[in-house]
Order: sequence, then structure tokens, then C-alpha cells
Amino acid sequence: LSMSKASEKAYGTILAEKQRKAAQIRAALFALRDTKAIPFGEALAFANASSKVTGVRPAFLLAILTQESALGANVGTCYLTNKETGAGVSTKSGNAFPNVMKPGRDVEPFVNITTSLGMDPMKTLVSCPQSVGWGGAMGPSQFIASTWMLFKDRIGKALGTSSPNPWNPQDAFMASAIYLGDLGATGGSYTGEQNAACRYYSGKSCSSSALIR
Repeated sequence: LSMSKASEKAYGTILAEKQRKAAQIRAALFALRDTKAIPFGEALAFANASSKVTGVRPAFLLAILTQESALGANVGTCYLTNKETGAGVSTKSGNAFPNVMKPGRDVEPFVNITTSLGMDPMKTLVSCPQSVGWGGAMGPSQFIASTWMLFKDRIGKALGTSSPNPWNPQDAFMASAIYLGDLGATGGSYTGEQNAACRYYSGKSCSSSALIR
């Protein structure tokens, strides 16, 4: 009886481990199913083309967009549900958020951007909010709507289009390159790129605790 009990305990441990691994595999397959990352060859071509216009290194651009959205695989999982308050909902968890998009700053330009592109603003994925602040970042470059509007004409001019699209990979690369160039990432210097990256991600210069290594 004691031998049977010991065997039962051992089998239970093995079963639990197999179930854990099976769950990990299912999660990985789910992520792969939903991934819509920009193929690396295309991303490199867009980075090279953007670099010729702005002087920002292609490798740096690729690194920035990899960190920002995994080259377009992670463009957000929230929908805007209330244009007045900026509230929204997660498409994965179903959780409601009061701060998916900042009203008075981003909601109106977001609606204008999506509508002009023939997209439904209430069915277009944007980033969910973090523990503080607002969500609402768009596409591979993760620009908020008000920032995109600041660069829209320059992006369009560089690409020869009157309607640049934040969810279009080529447009997203050019947008990031122009913005990073404005932030001092031209010339390929370590310090210039480091400071540009900090400001791109956080809107602030690098602190001693946020240095990129």
C-alpha cells in the first residue's frame, strides 16, 4: 500500500509537469497564430530606405521598433469604446479601462486618422494603458494620435503620399526615423542614439538608472 501511494505521488508529479509544459506549448502556439510581425527582410528594406532620408542608422531603427512592438507583432489589444471619456476595453481579457485614450489630446485626432483611412475607430486596436498614464499608441511605431499628427505631413512628403498610415509598416518606419532624427539620433553616436531612445520611449532624457547597455 505504501509503495502504491509513493507511485501515485510520483505519477501525480509527472502529470502536473506534463500539464504545465502542455500549457506553455499552447500559449506559444496561440502567440504564433496571432503574430503579424513585419518579415525581417521587409523591415530591413524599410529601415534602409528611412535611413537614406533621415540619417538614422538602420540597425538602430530596427532595434527601436523591435523593442516598441516586436516589429509590429504587438500593436495593442485594446479598443476605444467611449469617444467622450477615452475609456476602452481589452480584447483579450475583456477588462474595461477608463484611460485607453486621452480625451482632449488623442481621441479626436485618432478618430480623424482612422476615418480618413477607411477604418472603424471603435474597432481598431491600440495599446492598452500601463499601470500609470494613458494607452492609445498605434501601429508598429506606437505613436499616439496627437504625435502622429505632428509628423503626418513630413511622413507623407518623404513617402510621396497624402495619407500616411500608422499601421502601414513602411510608414511606421519612416515616422520613427523622422522622430528619432529630431531627437538627435543622426550620425550614429552612442550618446545621441541613447538619449534619442530614452526620449522616444518615455518623453524624457536618460537618467542614470535608465542607461541603455
